[in-house]
Amino acid sequence: MFRKTAWALIIALLLPGCDLIKSYFESKEETQFAKHYVALFQARDFDAIEATIDPKLKDGNLRATLQQMADFFPKETPKSIVTVGLNTFSYENLTRTNLTIQYEFSQNWLLANVLLERSGDGPFLVAGVHVQPVSDSVQNINRFTIRNKPAIDYVMLAIAILNTLFVFASIILCIRTPIPKRKWLWIVFVLVGVAQFSVNWTTGEFTFTPISFQLFGAGLTRSGFYGPWVLAVSVPIGAIVFLTKRKKWLRAGIPSSPI
Repeated sequence: MFRKTAWALIIALLLPGCDLIKSYFESKEETQFAKHYVALFQARDFDAIEATIDPKLKDGNLRATLQQMADFFPKETPKSIVTVGLNTFSYENLTRTNLTIQYEFSQNWLLANVLLERSGDGPFLVAGVHVQPVSDSVQNINRFTIRNKPAIDYVMLAIAILNTLFVFASIILCIRTPIPKRKWLWIVFVLVGVAQFSVNWTTGEFTFTPISFQLFGAGLTRSGFYGPWVLAVSVPIGAIVFLTKRKKWLRAGIPSSPI
């Protein structure tokens, strides 16, 4: 009963926090500017679109390219507009903000990417813009599901679960095992995994990072609120080394040191 209540309280605390963070991003000046700028495509106001675009992007094909992007927008009010990506980079007096905004219409979905540049407190300059149709919302495209996945993904998921259980079991053994000195360092070391193997759960793309450190031997992360989930597993080197040492300590009857 206590555990259920504790989890309910944690979820109740975290969910409003997520909503507050999302509201913060939606209210940012960059987000409001980008949404207004994309709305100009649906209004087909190309003069206004070109007015704030980086002069370096202006050439003889610009108007035709803008018209092609505007053609993706149907003549209806969007059912929803959600900022699904926002990254900001600042260097000296220049700030670059990359925003991705999702538009839901009755028959289709669109993703609009807008790259903004700003010098100090000056006006925004559009350094790049791209519009593309997508088959569904990114929330659905990037959701974590175990249905209809390739066999290798199930293998990775099984390894991740086993790795985590193995590390936790090793921690319990480490706490109970007589260790000659610095038991707390061994407990920390047991948590460490190296050489990370990762799979993008949406695209199925695999990556390998030979120089990497990971806790618990596995992890599931995503970029932002709507990015693809990435499942990562590593070699639980700390737990393996500890179990090898543990046999020697038990045979030698070494007295344990305090944690």
